Amino acid sequence: MTNTGDNKKGITVLALTSRGLGLAEKLEDAIEGVRVVLPAELKDGGLKRIAASAFNTSGALVFISAIGIAIRAIAPLIKAKHLDPAVVVVDERARWSISLLSGHLGGANRLAEEVAKALGSTPVITTATDIWGLPCIEDVAKAFSLHVENPGMIKAANSAILNGRKVHIVDRDAGRLKSLKERFGERFRFRKSMPAELPDGEAVALITSERVGVAKALQRRTLILRPKELVAGVGCCRGVESVDIKGAIDLAMKEAGLSIHSLKSLATAELKRGEKGLVELAGELGISIDYYGSERLRDVEYPTSPSRFVEQITGTGGVAEPAALLGAGARELCLKKIKHKKVTVAIARAPFTS
Repeated sequence: MTNTGDNKKGITVLALTSRGLGLAEKLEDAIEGVRVVLPAELKDGGLKRIAASAFNTSGALVFISAIGIAIRAIAPLIKAKHLDPAVVVVDERARWSISLLSGHLGGANRLAEEVAKALGSTPVITTATDIWGLPCIEDVAKAFSLHVENPGMIKAANSAILNGRKVHIVDRDAGRLKSLKERFGERFRFRKSMPAELPDGEAVALITSERVGVAKALQRRTLILRPKELVAGVGCCRGVESVDIKGAIDLAMKEAGLSIHSLKSLATAELKRGEKGLVELAGELGISIDYYGSERLRDVEYPTSPSRFVEQITGTGGVAEPAALLGAGARELCLKKIKHKKVTVAIARAPFTS
């Protein structure tokens, strides 16, 4: 239920009355990850304060109240469709389950339907593609865990869909392109390379982890979608700070011509489990860390000569490169290890799996 690339979690249900509390408890039983806020907590300014906190930390908010109350509570908090959580409003009689904010990327449309099923309500969905039974470009992004790099271009893509014009989905990964076509084939054109030009009203969704230049004539109609497919293998000294690890990864991504938004995980040696800088950075980026023992790291063939110093400390002659290859399940690196301060980083690309 969260925005693509977002690190928010859970569903906060705000019950303003005792009747609303009964509905909230039903949702708590029916939907995983629900946290109920009691009516007493929302009195005397509590609604404004708790709504603001939940808006910044939860993947979704459900107000059991009049829609006007919900609007006034969230209005000062709204930032952008790729950042805001899903917001759903349910009336006290549970007649309607209304998708109010972030219907697509935030998942409010889907949540409104889930809430309606739990309470016996009628879901109310007003987004244009949905009412006409059409797919939207956000559906593509969510289905394949793609980060939307330039959300301002979503409108161009969805306008093309609504007006019966083509949206060209461009992806050099043949496996992913095949899966995209199988799932969304009717409304999009699928291709491995960018079109030389676009007829009026058409748009492009470019799926790539590479930093690529888009022809000036196409820039205002090209949505950039970043697949989560890159693994950063990391070797570091004990006590290194997260900012230094991030700096090394940024440098590696720049050197390789890759986007940080395509980073899916970190990979390192088992002895680095619990390393504060690594754990903090993974939390900030909303990604996981994979740990590998020295025996597994030693079994991997990697391009750079082993380091005797590293072997004395870790039991293996290298960490960044073999960890990246293991984490990605790849045979080749996108970037051999580079060193920045007390950190080494190598990058590998995970193959697409449907």
